[in-house]
Amino acid sequence: MARAQANPGISWRELRPQPLILLTGSEDYLASRAFELLRSQAGQRDDIQHTRLDAAKYEPGELLMATSSSLFSTANLVEVHEVAHMNEYFLKDAMAYLKDQAPENVLIMHYSGGTRGKKLIDAIKAAGAVVVNCQPVKKDSEKIDFVQSEFKAAKRRITNDAVKALVAAVGNSLAELGSSCSQLIADTTGTIDQDTVDKYYGGRVEATAFKVADAAISGNAQLALRTLRHALGTGTDPIPIVATLAMKVRQIAKVAGVNEPAAALASELGMAPWQVQQAQQQARGWKRGDLALCVEEIANTDRMVKGGSRSPGYALEHAIMFIAGKAPGR
Repeated sequence: MARAQANPGISWRELRPQPLILLTGSEDYLASRAFELLRSQAGQRDDIQHTRLDAAKYEPGELLMATSSSLFSTANLVEVHEVAHMNEYFLKDAMAYLKDQAPENVLIMHYSGGTRGKKLIDAIKAAGAVVVNCQPVKKDSEKIDFVQSEFKAAKRRITNDAVKALVAAVGNSLAELGSSCSQLIADTTGTIDQDTVDKYYGGRVEATAFKVADAAISGNAQLALRTLRHALGTGTDPIPIVATLAMKVRQIAKVAGVNEPAAALASELGMAPWQVQQAQQQARGWKRGDLALCVEEIANTDRMVKGGSRSPGYALEHAIMFIAGKAPGR
């Protein structure tokens, strides 16, 4: 019998003022968005006082003072950061507060994880806290969902290709991905397409690497070489380009000759459904023997660009020509 998975909590986007809120997870960007959202909502009231506390540098009595009513406010919004590194003073005062909460207050705490403070975290959950999921966003499918949600919240349209291009260009950092969404929303009008994303972020290493790889795999050696030479000429490191080339060829090798729906293959192969669909399209006509030769060529190129050659750029060009030459129809 399968074990039931623990509830990871609600999305920060669903968050509304509650007496007790616990942000769980080490993705600081999501936690910052949750704090920001609550501040914005609380700012609409004139009778609420805002206080920020650091659990690692906490002084005895600070929580009591922050959650007490005053002449200027009848409620309090209290943010507590660094709960994973709390000192004993905070642990003691927080446990006491849980036994005698003030329902008019909003107490929101961020716990990034670890073993320290588990007693308090369990007590917070037992006290009925709203738990908000701030776990790291690692899968491309999750990043795509994040981008789509950003534009939906802003009531703006973005095409699927543009979403994928944006994730490919700046998806290594969720904070940077969020900032890029904000920039596109602020700087553009109408529907955002792939050309718009390329205009803003097409020069990024990740975006360039995917363009080189896709062109080589499709047999368009001229486009791949032209894009590569421009990238190398502007100071781009060849190593991430080789890594992307290797990833794309491996993905094609995984789906070549496999007649199963993308959704079914995605979890099995550790890929997003759209990545499986793209790989399936690119795999048409490829022979397994040629893919195996390409994998060997890329492995050799990887050694060359990491110190095995005096001319990493030449080694990468040779690999691109080799792959483009093996592409179906060439």
